[in-house]
Amino acid sequence: MSEIIKTRAIVLRKIDYGDSSRIAQFYTEDFGKLSAIIKGAKSPKSKIGMMIDTMNLLQLVLYRKESREVQMVSDVDLIRYHKNIRDDFEKYQYASAVIELLSNLTHENDHNFRLFDGTARILSLLDESKNKAMYLFVKYFFFFLKEIGYEFQLQYCNVCHREIKSGEPASYNYETGLMCTDCRSDRLSNFDFSEELFNLLLCLNSKTNDVRYKEEDLLFIIKMLEKFLMYNVHEFKGLKSLKIY
Repeated sequence: MSEIIKTRAIVLRKIDYGDSSRIAQFYTEDFGKLSAIIKGAKSPKSKIGMMIDTMNLLQLVLYRKESREVQMVSDVDLIRYHKNIRDDFEKYQYASAVIELLSNLTHENDHNFRLFDGTARILSLLDESKNKAMYLFVKYFFFFLKEIGYEFQLQYCNVCHREIKSGEPASYNYETGLMCTDCRSDRLSNFDFSEELFNLLLCLNSKTNDVRYKEEDLLFIIKMLEKFLMYNVHEFKGLKSLKIY
């Protein structure tokens, strides 16, 4: 038996289906990622079809049945349309990377309210904030990794287990993890962090908002986190949205 449910949702992607319908993938507040069909969405007169667009934040009404892979959308209200993201190439690129992470690295019907709320917030910040899109995305990337179970640990040396404090150089090895100055001397390192770069990593991975950075350091960190994720999740091949960089 189907149940009628209402939930907030972020549109991840959409594809045409048949002559008049579309199937969309959503990340929902109450059910995680799911797919649903919107009948008649291809019609120019369909208000619902116009609202089902990537990155939009919606209030969905669904006919939901657990045994069904594709649910049915019966009604939609638009909560937020991110106009500034769509008018700015850099904002759009990093917002697309957020959607790509959510679409490719979360599982169907795996509910995570913090992840939903954090994603809705980062899209809002990308749309409104004067902070650079690249900086906002790096902050989100650390948050996302933690929420899907691949936290990039920056507190302790994984060899000697002592705390690595601000102002120390450090290194990272895919298998060993974070290493302090002493322990990295005779071990393979995939990434070496200067004192300045390690301090930046600590700041970006905290709730601190007033962070000084160089763009080249942010780009290095994004590539590092991509490679870290590729090492841990073999089906992940990197962020296509950012290939231009």
